[in-house]
Amino acid sequence: MKRDLDKAFRIRPLVLDGALGTELEGRGVNTSGKSWTAKGLITHPDLIYRVHREYLWKGADILTANTFRTNPRALKDTGLDAEALTKKAVRIARKARRMKDRGQQIAGSIAPVEDCFSPDLVPPSDAALIEEHRVMARWLDEAHVDIILIETMSTLREALCALEAAKEESDRYVWVSIVPKDGETMLDGSPLDYSIQRIKEGGAHLVALNCAPVSTMLAALPLVAKTAKRAGIWFGCYPNSSEQRPDGSWNLLASTDEQMAACTLEWMKMGAVLVGSCCHSTPRTTQAIETQRDLFYVGLEHLDSLPPREDDLPF
Repeated sequence: MKRDLDKAFRIRPLVLDGALGTELEGRGVNTSGKSWTAKGLITHPDLIYRVHREYLWKGADILTANTFRTNPRALKDTGLDAEALTKKAVRIARKARRMKDRGQQIAGSIAPVEDCFSPDLVPPSDAALIEEHRVMARWLDEAHVDIILIETMSTLREALCALEAAKEESDRYVWVSIVPKDGETMLDGSPLDYSIQRIKEGGAHLVALNCAPVSTMLAALPLVAKTAKRAGIWFGCYPNSSEQRPDGSWNLLASTDEQMAACTLEWMKMGAVLVGSCCHSTPRTTQAIETQRDLFYVGLEHLDSLPPREDDLPF
């Protein structure tokens, strides 16, 4: 039965889990090559299961299955079965949920078919993009995810192609998360306000920003909040821990758990209903974000405009 996320969002923001790929790397999993974390589904499925469980125990309302790099293009010439690994990843996440089931949702990740941070590598054919993303959406739907999460999109064009494919293949919730370059544009230069409007028109249930520094997320917040509210679409964010140094290089561990949690709190104050973290975050980051969410929620309980808290709600 499809749970009513609109009702859940009206009660309080939901917490998305944190990084999986960099967490596996930090625990010794070899993620080299284009298949990245997909190999872990064969070599370390038990570890993936344990990481999912840790995110649940630290307060995540939504688990993201390890399907970020199980698409056919990423696994071409590797000898790995993309469909089998996609569905295995969802099974692992669903099994983890059963160990602490309080209504958490399972999201199936659909990533860019090429590199997340290289807009110039996106294939030129919309038809080809739609077909590739259609395959992933179909597999995720067949695996019974609750949410199809199109994420880390560096170009508006691919985001819209993936959205079209997912809407055609599934009637599940479809969320789209894009990567901001700064407070006003995506990595490909598309204006954030225009992108959010187009994503809403494409039928997405929620739009988010992800895998960008805390400073960029905070810079983008006013425009994203204003545009999403005007367009009538739920919105959220999940930053990574990086920040760019003055010389142009990147410090990948610049932001602490507390700084990422403080960033998501600012988003919640502006109306965000989904908050979480991305690359180089850990279950401790999720715990910090969940703590901020709960403190924020308790403060809002006194507002007459919100319904009373109900212990039997699924989140």
